Amino acid sequence: MVGSVNDAASEVAAHTEPSPLRPVRIEQQLQQHQQPRQPEEPIDPQHLEHISIHNPRRILFLYGSQTGCAQDVAENAAREARRMHFSATVSAMDEYDRSLLIRENFVVFIASTTGQGEEPDNMKKFWKFLLRKSHPTDALDHMEYTVFGLGDSSYIKFNWPAKKLYKRLAQLGAVPFYEPGYADDQHYLGVDGTLGPWLAGLWKVALEKYPLPPHLEIIPQSVIFQNSFSFVFDTKDGSESEYPTSDPPTAFIREPGSYLATLVTNKRITAPKHSQDVRHIELSITDPVFPGYHPGDVLSMRPCNLEADVNEFLEYNGWTDRADIPLTIVDNLSDNEDEKEKLREFVSPEGQDDLYTYCHRVRRTIFEVLKDFKDVKVPLDYIMDLFPVIMPRSFSIASAPLMSVQERRQLSTALSNGTGLSEAETTGTKTVHTTNGDIGIGNVEGELEWKVDLCVAIVHYKTKMWKWRKGVCTRWLKSLHAAMDNDNNGSTDKEGSGTTTTTTTTKEEPSQFWIRIQRGTLKLPKDPNVPLICIGPGTGVAPMRSFLQHRIYSQGATENVLFFGCRKREMDYHYHQEWEQLESEGRLRVFAACSKDQEDKVYVQHLIEQQAALVWQYVDKRRGTILLSGSSNRMPADVMRALQRVFAAEGQMSIEEASEYLNRMEKEGRFQQECWS
Repeated sequence: MVGSVNDAASEVAAHTEPSPLRPVRIEQQLQQHQQPRQPEEPIDPQHLEHISIHNPRRILFLYGSQTGCAQDVAENAAREARRMHFSATVSAMDEYDRSLLIRENFVVFIASTTGQGEEPDNMKKFWKFLLRKSHPTDALDHMEYTVFGLGDSSYIKFNWPAKKLYKRLAQLGAVPFYEPGYADDQHYLGVDGTLGPWLAGLWKVALEKYPLPPHLEIIPQSVIFQNSFSFVFDTKDGSESEYPTSDPPTAFIREPGSYLATLVTNKRITAPKHSQDVRHIELSITDPVFPGYHPGDVLSMRPCNLEADVNEFLEYNGWTDRADIPLTIVDNLSDNEDEKEKLREFVSPEGQDDLYTYCHRVRRTIFEVLKDFKDVKVPLDYIMDLFPVIMPRSFSIASAPLMSVQERRQLSTALSNGTGLSEAETTGTKTVHTTNGDIGIGNVEGELEWKVDLCVAIVHYKTKMWKWRKGVCTRWLKSLHAAMDNDNNGSTDKEGSGTTTTTTTTKEEPSQFWIRIQRGTLKLPKDPNVPLICIGPGTGVAPMRSFLQHRIYSQGATENVLFFGCRKREMDYHYHQEWEQLESEGRLRVFAACSKDQEDKVYVQHLIEQQAALVWQYVDKRRGTILLSGSSNRMPADVMRALQRVFAAEGQMSIEEASEYLNRMEKEGRFQQECWS
């Protein structure tokens, strides 16, 4: 893959916040710079060699990963296995040739959890394959296995995919050689709190079953593996002017199933003096093969580091003279003994608490760690091994498919009058029926234009080191130019100031980037006559806006309730004008908890209890659905306790019975939550 050091640095996360001392992903970068293997092509010869050579000390790591964490675990474990001279192979479950599974004797499965206890996307095909009824019960009786899961105990279906996988493999005859491990995001060390002890026990069992050959010893941590990639520079005469300008990073990070989106609106919707910058983002997609989306779906994008950050990183490492020279990526870093000893301590099981204090608690970035350990010098060829690729960020879509609110209103009014929509009523647009049953808005030439709204909070806060920290993706989003900026004479927000300035600039093209659409985990009731209770404080209101627009403007539903939470009504009451308009029309009941507008703080859980009769009427008498979205800190647990108290009081039952009632609702799909940390 041809590019430049500047391009590579734009894609790697030198300024992201995950633990900078943990071994990081490298196979992901290989996938970014190679064409995906087509099914009709021959099987990877390296894997054929892996299973054909008679080597009982081989181990296969199969992972299912949504955001890259399970992949990190798999690759970290594989590196440790190679230090013990195991022949280790790592693969995503869906990328693995399942016909070879009957030849594998020693397998470690690593599965994350997404949504309502669902398996990640790159595990779905593999899981469906295992569920085939045609498999005999002894199909995998030759295999020894174990499973490590990643989940969040605040959800009822904690580590559901890993637990189901462990059980299904046993049903197919596989024999567990080590107890499963289930990591919990609620642990103060995160995944590492469970992973470290689990791996220590795993290797003890593995070495007992497959001892090291007499002539070999475990490779110590001080020995550095050979780099996985090499940078080969185009050696002309060194004159920078002779090298063609490489494509911007967004030009070569398109992934399968992605579509080009144009940024139409990038508008701050919180008050200028409010500490939190929340943005209403509107995207336009005109790709004729774009399949559309459904209410509650999720949009993902892969951001880039900003130019200033990349330049600082290149200058620190002394790479500025080679930053823009074209290169091809072809298939112990400190001399200070004190630094070496401290780094080894951090990555040891005994040093996890110190690592948490040094890194996680104060949220140090990878670059900040390099500045602390000044004698650590990263060779250029190791950049792809040491720095993880920036993973896609996902945001709940905040609009119903295809139409803006005003267009929905026009359609709703026209349909209720029995007149249909004319070109005049849609201001040059016409309705188009799409394959998913929605009604879209196209222009008069017949081109279908999809509108996608997002509600995004710009991450900007001070760490415990009193350093400002900015989110990689949201900061990148904020910097992008929108089409509406041209109409507003260049009205923009100064980064970090919270104020708006207006400058007269020449028109520039709106920003474009690749996006993917994924099915959301929240689902509407099939019958629009079933009451809906939406609980969405802060930016958790995004999927609720999508659902409410769809129910009201497409389905004509009127029994809708929204519980919204913010700090101050005049500061961060997102989309309040829309909610108030719908409430005046009798289509929505809104209860807003503005926590700092009165002496005693009021949150959404308090309003739920205040509206106990209404909630119980909709939930019990009318068999309604409750959807919950927002931060996964304290809010979900507080809301669930409030619901239990409502059920206990209104339903005349004990708290234990109310808790079981809520659990039944969740199993029936009538209580769903989609929360994030």
